[in-house]
Amino acid sequence: MPSKPFSPSELITKDPRYGFPLFGPSRILGVSIATLERFYRDFTEMVDKKTRNRIAKNLGYEVGLGQATTLSGLYAFSSPSEHLHAGSRLRSFTGYCHEHITSLDITPEGKLVRFTGLWTESFETAVYLKANSRKNKGYAKRPVCLSLCAILSGYASAVFGEKIVVRETACQAMGTTNCHFEGKPATAWAHGEAPPYMDDESDHALESNITKLREILGLEKNRAPAPPFFTPTAPVCKAPNFRAVLDRTDKVAPTDATVLILGESGSGKEVVARRIHAGSRRNRAPFLAINCAALPPELLESELFGHVRGAFTGAEKTKKGLFVSAGEGTIFLDEIGDMPLPVQGKLLRALQEREVRPVGGLEDIPVKARIVAATNRDLAAMAREGSFRQDLYYRLSVFPISLPSLAERKEDILPLAHAALKKRAPDHPGFSATAENALLNHPWPGNVRELENWVEHGLILAGDGLIDAPHLPETHQTTTPADSIDGDLPSLEALTHRYIDKVLTHTGGNKKETAHILGIGTATLWRHLKKTPPAFKG
Repeated sequence: MPSKPFSPSELITKDPRYGFPLFGPSRILGVSIATLERFYRDFTEMVDKKTRNRIAKNLGYEVGLGQATTLSGLYAFSSPSEHLHAGSRLRSFTGYCHEHITSLDITPEGKLVRFTGLWTESFETAVYLKANSRKNKGYAKRPVCLSLCAILSGYASAVFGEKIVVRETACQAMGTTNCHFEGKPATAWAHGEAPPYMDDESDHALESNITKLREILGLEKNRAPAPPFFTPTAPVCKAPNFRAVLDRTDKVAPTDATVLILGESGSGKEVVARRIHAGSRRNRAPFLAINCAALPPELLESELFGHVRGAFTGAEKTKKGLFVSAGEGTIFLDEIGDMPLPVQGKLLRALQEREVRPVGGLEDIPVKARIVAATNRDLAAMAREGSFRQDLYYRLSVFPISLPSLAERKEDILPLAHAALKKRAPDHPGFSATAENALLNHPWPGNVRELENWVEHGLILAGDGLIDAPHLPETHQTTTPADSIDGDLPSLEALTHRYIDKVLTHTGGNKKETAHILGIGTATLWRHLKKTPPAFKG
């Protein structure tokens, strides 16, 4: 069975910006039978029969190929049979026809021998009969469902990984109750039995497309099968507010929309970004992440957009940037709020024009990667103040997702702690009741990242025994953050430096560990320390 129940109705989603209907990542159009009938009438008068058949075949095949690849990206079908039947339901749902597979003969190895089926109320028969009834021509002399044969040929070829040819053996346009069709591998058809729209040139194009499709679907040798939809490592999620976040995440994943993830440091922004990538059609392409606060402007620009040999001192060879290396994958720009303004301008151009120019280069390179950005800062306020480009902010915030802090999802604290412990020590006996109570009552300013550090700290001290409250950091403190500033009321900046100094003391002056606990980059920590040197003396 699929990794989630197959429901054609849920495949039609909305573009988050304009509300256009989408099938997977692709925009779709609604066209009525009456419009097609008028088009068909003009089409038959203007175009010769051979050309009409070729167009019907090419268009139909591409439709079938697109249907198969989109469904394979959204669902993990357990068998070719299940995948084939899903296509029938999809075509019925979208108005092409009512399609029913009546017989299916597959070898134990999954190779197709033959299948047969029925089409009822095919859109092609409806158009033909309506157009010709006005001319009093009556029934057709031969089957007319060329597009449906091509659609099913393309779809079945994708499913079974070889060239499948479908021919119509009886047609409603000829006066029968239903249209009957039969599908077999191209090599199984006797000479002269193949449908008239399949010629030598079409065969060559079909073979080329199937080869590409086999690569996309992971059917070639030495390639792992494609991961099923919605099966990235599932985040621990019992809190209703975080379940709502994941539901929003799963809705945007199949689209190509740019996503901006907002949340405190350590709240799981990269987990959500990876979930978006895993749930998209891009999940076979790379997921490349970069921390925009960790690199100086020149190096960040080179990492993102690449450079040519000799562009600057040390550029001994040409280097591809992430935008090119990602291909059709996903680029995760973490701490986007710390991106320098000059680099923001190049990023804006990459989003608008879908091309980048390497540092020192003279030619633009087209890019196809999707952008998912994240920040713990208020980008809207920064845009108003001028510290972040307003036009870039609007480009990035097509579909914002706001993550709750760990303090706002208390139902997840203990499950997260147990999951972190199991990951590090699968056979460990766990936490004592007092330790769990300490976990539940901590304010978690560092969110999930801080919780994982606590678990690791407790595991080191407890060894193979239960992790108790004394094994956890800072559990001896009984004051709350509000208590510690009562009567003092320092400025936010002074309080920030006071907390940084406290964490530095806790880590013995280790800047890297301090930045990790604080949930910020080391470059950001250094900027804070340059403003106010810490009181800690190592």
